[in-house]
Amino acid sequence: MRSPIASIAIVVCTSLTTVTPAQAADTFYGGAALGLSSSPDTKASGTSGGTVQFDNSTVGAAFVGYDFANNWHIEGELSRRAAGLNTVAGTAASGETLVTSLMVNAIYDLDLDLDFAAKPYVGVGAGVSSVEMDNATPFGGSTLNTSDTVGAVQAIVGISYALNDQIDLFTDYRYFTTAKADFSTQNGAKTSMDYSAHSAMIGVKFSFGGASTPHALVANKADTSLQAETSSLAANQAEPSAGESSKTEKDQEIASAAPAYSATETYVVHFALNKADMSPEAVAVIEDVAAKAKAMQLIRIDLSGHTDSAGDANYNLALSKRRAETVKTAFVALGFQASEIFIKAMGEAEPLIATPDNAYQPKNRRVEIVLP
Repeated sequence: MRSPIASIAIVVCTSLTTVTPAQAADTFYGGAALGLSSSPDTKASGTSGGTVQFDNSTVGAAFVGYDFANNWHIEGELSRRAAGLNTVAGTAASGETLVTSLMVNAIYDLDLDLDFAAKPYVGVGAGVSSVEMDNATPFGGSTLNTSDTVGAVQAIVGISYALNDQIDLFTDYRYFTTAKADFSTQNGAKTSMDYSAHSAMIGVKFSFGGASTPHALVANKADTSLQAETSSLAANQAEPSAGESSKTEKDQEIASAAPAYSATETYVVHFALNKADMSPEAVAVIEDVAAKAKAMQLIRIDLSGHTDSAGDANYNLALSKRRAETVKTAFVALGFQASEIFIKAMGEAEPLIATPDNAYQPKNRRVEIVLP
């Protein structure tokens, strides 16, 4: 039978192969978490062993990661767990088990179309752990003061809450387990045991790079089409009047040489709750609009940033400006002059879908791009 460590490691490797960094620009992040941990009983082998019971303990972790802007994150994590010994083979025990781990985690944000700021996620991790027995006694009438480095895996389920486009709070549950670690007591007896823990953690995550860098945007399936959708407001040109047929041949040559664009066109890209960075779908829309604007030889692009009505109005006004500035930065990167791009921050005003105050509405979190 395949071991739990091997099974989760296979899931991690499979997850990693589904992520390609070419899908979005780099977004790096870092953070830290603290929590409480409960370690199930484990069995120490050999004549020096028996059932080992642990006290409830603490856990801390620091991590850095990379957000692929397609709901996947890959991160490196350094964690430390400390569990005091309660009993060994039914005898009161002392000392503690210290587990220091270096893990690689694959995290996936779930698209559940939730109308609130909390975003659920799941993940798996694999790595190595140093399992240290610190003055652990009694093991066969002796003491363990040694360590071993073994493989480890973990499973993660959690929820994150976006304070703004760069800071998230999160809480999660983690099941962590190691392979069997081998130890020698001070009198030379051998024993081995694994270690596992159920942990509840809270933490904070900081995204680096600012609003111009795409983030793992929650593009709900219902909104994905909206992100790629363009709402063209251009009416078909009117049929030429009888008087127009009297144009001179020279006039017709001049008219045919100039672009025949007379009506405005409006396009829409959508954003995640409390976010001002773009999804790959939004980037694709902007690239398409940029190509059309160049073909039309336009020298002006108008952008208006919008939010839904959830939260503080002043905060939403500033957020709508950041969204518009993000789109402006994207156009500048595609070769347009900043002086040709004009932005307006609308905040909660002019919603695409009318809602009461303090209402979450994904379709209202947008930037409208107008080609005059």
